[in-house]
Amino acid sequence: MLRITEAWKTFGAGTPDAMPVLGGLNLHLERGDFVTIIGSNGAGKSTLFNAIAGSVLLDRGRISLDGEDITWLREHRRARSMGRLFQDPRMGTAPDLTIEENLALVYSRGTGRPPLALALKRKERGLFAEALARLDMGLETRLKVRVGALSGGQRQALTLLLAVMIPPKLLLLDEHTAALDPVAAKKVQALTSEIAGGKEILPGGRQGGPITTLMITHSIPAALELGTRTVMMHRGRIVMDLSGGERSALSAEELLERYRETIREEPALEHIIPGA
Repeated sequence: MLRITEAWKTFGAGTPDAMPVLGGLNLHLERGDFVTIIGSNGAGKSTLFNAIAGSVLLDRGRISLDGEDITWLREHRRARSMGRLFQDPRMGTAPDLTIEENLALVYSRGTGRPPLALALKRKERGLFAEALARLDMGLETRLKVRVGALSGGQRQALTLLLAVMIPPKLLLLDEHTAALDPVAAKKVQALTSEIAGGKEILPGGRQGGPITTLMITHSIPAALELGTRTVMMHRGRIVMDLSGGERSALSAEELLERYRETIREEPALEHIIPGA
């Protein structure tokens, strides 16, 4: 489904301030894989996501999605096949529009209908309310509320729904719970697991099975508990790739120790939370 081959990227190449970020990275995901990514600051995690999404172009290497070479495809073209959530809950939604209007903008892409609320049918409003009810955050009664008035957890849950309303080929989650309080983070993580695993959120059966998902996290427990596979990055490469029984048998502390042994140095782990 997703194949990244010999991905290289250096910012400021050819200058005294050159900063190598990706160093020949290789990664392959099968359809429906849910891979969590962890690594120290500067490991190249966000640059990897930006390269997949097209906001950063590789110096060398190849990226293919569902058999299509997207290495040089423009960002807006890739966005049609990808959903992405960021650490900041304010990204991914239009704050001055209502919940209903945000949902309508995305829903219209799959129906060909005019996007905003005036063009909505009563049945479609009902679908939106039912989908929001499944988030269990009380948003189904607040369709006319502007998104900017929502809490961080509510807004991130809505962003997750928007990202999968038209199921993407690939879902990119860039530390999407890091800015939330613990209760909201736990709820959004549970929603993430359900949606990536194939739970139908929008009534009508638009979900077509598990969504191929990549998730960056700062929490080692979350990296081990969520998804089907965990990779650890260091200096622009994947240095560990764990799945199955090997992964499930590891504690957070054991994984962190294996990481230290693999890279043979003490990593900069300011933002990694081994016991969160």
